[in-house]
Amino acid sequence: MDTIENTLTSKPKYLDLLGKEQALKLLHVCADIESGKYDKNEIHTFKLTGIKHPIYLRTIRADMQSFINTFIDTYLDKKPYLADAQFVIDAGANIGFTAILFANWWPQCKIISIEPDKENYELTLKNTSLYPNITVLNGGLWNKEVKLKIEAGQEDGFVVREVNSNQTQIKSENLTLGISIDQLLKKYNISQIDFLKMNIEGSEKEIFAENYKTWLPQTKAMLIELHDGKNAGCSKAVFSTVNQFDFAVAETAPYGILFVKEKVYRKWYADWYREEIYKPNIDKNRFPEFYLDKENT
Repeated sequence: MDTIENTLTSKPKYLDLLGKEQALKLLHVCADIESGKYDKNEIHTFKLTGIKHPIYLRTIRADMQSFINTFIDTYLDKKPYLADAQFVIDAGANIGFTAILFANWWPQCKIISIEPDKENYELTLKNTSLYPNITVLNGGLWNKEVKLKIEAGQEDGFVVREVNSNQTQIKSENLTLGISIDQLLKKYNISQIDFLKMNIEGSEKEIFAENYKTWLPQTKAMLIELHDGKNAGCSKAVFSTVNQFDFAVAETAPYGILFVKEKVYRKWYADWYREEIYKPNIDKNRFPEFYLDKENT
């Protein structure tokens, strides 16, 4: 109990987000999981401040970690230079928390969430059922439409590999479909991707290795998590391809690299710097002109 009370004191976001009763419930579930409890059939419901509809999670470590990463120790905040979005791809949906976050940030946005694991996919459907702007697909993002095999992994991070002609003895629960970005753009009649979140446990290597020349120039921003430990050469493939186009690295974080179209990001940065730094703090006798105004004209 002392540990739970200490957590509430050190991380007030639990109380802000959940209130005292729900926060205590969540942290007790977390304590049970830390003590070894694992029960996919035990599903808990929580109502979060600022989130339109309730969320659901199972009594397993992966779901609790997803909750913490999305809502407590957040890996992504809404950026002022990404104020609006019309079309978002959420690749690696897990149990749907990121899609829920996007739907609350951008209520008018069309969101496509993709998850290869069937059990995670089904909980994503449950979590997003009250959001008409979220469509959930059972599959893995890939560079073409193929059969994929789900390899051993953790429940919040399954690895997929392309099935070759020699592989015949694959359990049905370990088979899924590869879904390409070009396929999504055609199916939903979309000409621009406003935000692409990609946490796909190494498949980013294949996606940035080929069949990217149609969709990548039409992408405004991307959050890409890299997994060189799971698939050798991920970082090299991503940066080599992204560097062919006009993206800036807007932010680096433990859970990914945020790439934004350079013109979009640098315009915001120049405006922010002028108003927040240059005007109130810089010696105008020494620096009478703001250098970014000249560079952005």
